[in-house]
Amino acid sequence: MLVPRDLDLRTLRLVLDVARQRSFTMAAERAHLSQSALSRAVNDAERRLGIRLFDRTTRSVEPTPAGREFVRIATRLVADHERGMREFALFRDGAGGLVRISALPSVAATLLPSLVARLRVDAPDVTIDIHDVLAHDAIEDLVAGRADLAIAGDAGLPAGTAFAPLLSDRFHAVHPHDHRFADGDTVTWRELAEETLVMFGPSSSLRILTDATLGALDARPADTIEAQNIAVIAGLVAAGLGVAAAPATVLPLMAFADLAATPLASPEVDRTLGIVTVPDRSTSPAAGRVIATLGTMFADGASRAG
Repeated sequence: MLVPRDLDLRTLRLVLDVARQRSFTMAAERAHLSQSALSRAVNDAERRLGIRLFDRTTRSVEPTPAGREFVRIATRLVADHERGMREFALFRDGAGGLVRISALPSVAATLLPSLVARLRVDAPDVTIDIHDVLAHDAIEDLVAGRADLAIAGDAGLPAGTAFAPLLSDRFHAVHPHDHRFADGDTVTWRELAEETLVMFGPSSSLRILTDATLGALDARPADTIEAQNIAVIAGLVAAGLGVAAAPATVLPLMAFADLAATPLASPEVDRTLGIVTVPDRSTSPAAGRVIATLGTMFADGASRAG
């Protein structure tokens, strides 16, 4: 099979103009060409394609059957090209493109929906792909190039990454409503250690902070139960099997269990959540738009809180 030689977009558009106008004269005027130059371009296209596209008379220009089929295909090709160029322009301007975010499950569930909602209004052609994982997996995604940015804590970040803080996340004691902790305004970490403690697994960033705080106080929990999933921890606490320590952004994920939460004190412990990036790696305009939007969102929240 002999495949026709490629035609450039300019030639495709000229052929389409002749087909729409049914006139070389009118098509030439629209293209700001002489009629002879337009005729040469169409003749060259027919030569390259190996078939006549138009039946020409002194009074009319009509596409041949092959011309009608070529017009159908050329229309699609030109439209695809124009759509692709529009998409690239959106990408270039930070108003379009795919942004992959790896984030802690609590962040993915409680904070990122607001980001997606804002971008739906401000940049509807930006697509957000959210991967909710543990902190070390989020950073691994980022370093391996599977994510454009990660949202995690600032502890234990590898060399070559940068951290931009977004918010501080205060730890609370999580307990049933009829527990003794419900009677006070705060719970100390030493008081927490007197209870059976339902703890996140050792791979969790929350467990690292909990262990570090209790270790600094030389306070050992009376007993411990471990679970990996936030919902499982909430269920164990709701069943009266112990209490837990969790930051504020995690609490909404425990709401189904109807638990109480009291701020932990002595010391007050916050985890700092923020955007983790690789500075030496080029950032797409869309990812830059997302990072700027996150910064604005949390700046707005801090202003309202103040």
